[in-house]
Amino acid sequence: MTPTHRWRAGSLRQLILLAFLLVVTPLGILLIQASNELVEQARQAREEARLSLDISQRNLQLDVLAEDILRSARQYAILQRSEIRVRQQEQIGDYRDQLDIQSFLLNDNPVIPKLHDTLRLIEKAQEGEIGLPLLEQLVLLTGELIDESNRQLEQRLADLDNQARNTQQALWLLAAILIALSAVLMLYFSLHISRPVSLLISRIRALGHGQQQDNTPLRGPRELVDLNAQLDWLGDHLNELEEEKQRFLRHISHELKTPLTTLREGSDLMAEEVAGPLTDNQREIIELIQRNSFELQTLIEQLLDYNRLQQPGPLDIRNVSLDSCLNAALHPHKLLLEQKHIKLQRPTKDAHWPTDRAMLHRILSNLISNAIYYGDEQGELSVCYQIQGGQMHIDIGNIGPTIPPGEIEQIFKPFFQGENRRRGPLKGSGIGLSVAQDAAVALGASLTLAQNSNHKVVFRITLPPVNDNHAP
Repeated sequence: MTPTHRWRAGSLRQLILLAFLLVVTPLGILLIQASNELVEQARQAREEARLSLDISQRNLQLDVLAEDILRSARQYAILQRSEIRVRQQEQIGDYRDQLDIQSFLLNDNPVIPKLHDTLRLIEKAQEGEIGLPLLEQLVLLTGELIDESNRQLEQRLADLDNQARNTQQALWLLAAILIALSAVLMLYFSLHISRPVSLLISRIRALGHGQQQDNTPLRGPRELVDLNAQLDWLGDHLNELEEEKQRFLRHISHELKTPLTTLREGSDLMAEEVAGPLTDNQREIIELIQRNSFELQTLIEQLLDYNRLQQPGPLDIRNVSLDSCLNAALHPHKLLLEQKHIKLQRPTKDAHWPTDRAMLHRILSNLISNAIYYGDEQGELSVCYQIQGGQMHIDIGNIGPTIPPGEIEQIFKPFFQGENRRRGPLKGSGIGLSVAQDAAVALGASLTLAQNSNHKVVFRITLPPVNDNHAP
């Protein structure tokens, strides 16, 4: 079981919720900040709009009062009536009141002090005759006040617009920072989840292929840690089952070989007529016993080979005579070749190649056995050596039914038996080609189906290139 870790991220659900909360928090901060800035900008815009409206209305009143004051002065100069003078004084008082308010709103307007000076001169002249030039100056200064206040309002609106742009830039910068922070958090949490998942996938793949597993403690969500612990248990359990299988295969193979050896020795003695002469019928029965005991021995040896190849040992690479290896693989099948009247075609010239003789013998023996049992009677067994691109190709073919296309990818799988059936008194085990393929892999060679057409099947063994230490 996986040891307890000092730190765990909690359950997968908690980790996902935490990741969602931390990723959303910066975006929430951005949303709150942006809404606050928008509210503040809207408030300032409303205040500026209200102030602009008040100033514009008061400027209009000042302009009207200045014109009325000048008009009253002209009427008084013509009519000399007291009520006109009283009305003029009231108009001057109203003008002063409006100007005082405007001075408070536009305290930095340079025209306002001039207007105050002009009003003081007008007030001094109220006891006597007010000069028209002074009143005309009041009208002109009022116009200048309106123009200057409009310019100030435009400047304030421009400043507000610049402030809005600066706020927008600040929000964009804040958005970029927070989005980058969210992206970093997303990457962190995705890696924190995907890394243990990838480790689990690799462990499951290694478990499926029977490879050595990495027992590095897994750090991550509780569910994934528990799953890793279950994989540890499953790996240990599968190893125990594999050991049990290996022990069973070794035991049953040994138990089968002991009585089989006795059976073969007894049949050989009887065939040699050590116990007395045999009739034709008895000789036929003895040959049948010998042939079937040989086939049973072949099946047992294939089973042992398959068992040994699951844990291959070191190779003994040396220059090997291919003819010698081929003769050793053909010898047990000579009787069957004669019975099926299969013609043997083999190279006329020997070849040598650096390889492991035992491994090559396993490959050749299983391929030859496969070609004989699946080949046609009165057919042909062909063996060919050829060097191409620094590699040795050994082709072993037979005349017989071709392999169905749908079975080609499965023929090297252990215990697979296709549509074509083995021709003989015993049913095949389905591991002959698997043993040959495993032996080829252990040898660093390759075993492929080179031809599967025109009623001919050819398998090709490709031995690795020659190096300087093992030149043929």
